[in-house]
Amino acid sequence: MTARVSIEDGRLRIHRTGVARWFGAPVDVPLSHVDSVSAADPHEVKRLNKGIRLAGIQLPGLTTSGIYRHDGQLTWWDVGRGGSALVVTLHDERLTRVIVDVDDPGVMRELEQALADAALPTEPTVG
Repeated sequence: MTARVSIEDGRLRIHRTGVARWFGAPVDVPLSHVDSVSAADPHEVKRLNKGIRLAGIQLPGLTTSGIYRHDGQLTWWDVGRGGSALVVTLHDERLTRVIVDVDDPGVMRELEQALADAALPTEPTVG
């Protein structure tokens, strides 16, 4: 089970797939609200304290999918037994972190490039 990640119209969109799509709406935030994107070792992700599950499902050793509260912050988890885990840190959003498995580890490079492009100052037009 992996998430679909895309960048469209200056927005980051993360859609759950499979059973996970029943546990909340997709993440759809402006790129300007993304603080960081990083790859995480799937085994390391499993050891993180997820906190209290508010909505979702956790089958130890198989999958963790849903919204969790830890230290007053909300995190959306959608990770399975393997795959490439992506960690997205957000600000000015209800969720502060999104941790998902993705099919294509290259999506992280796309996100990093989109964030870099979004941060570039635009040149003033002379008219």
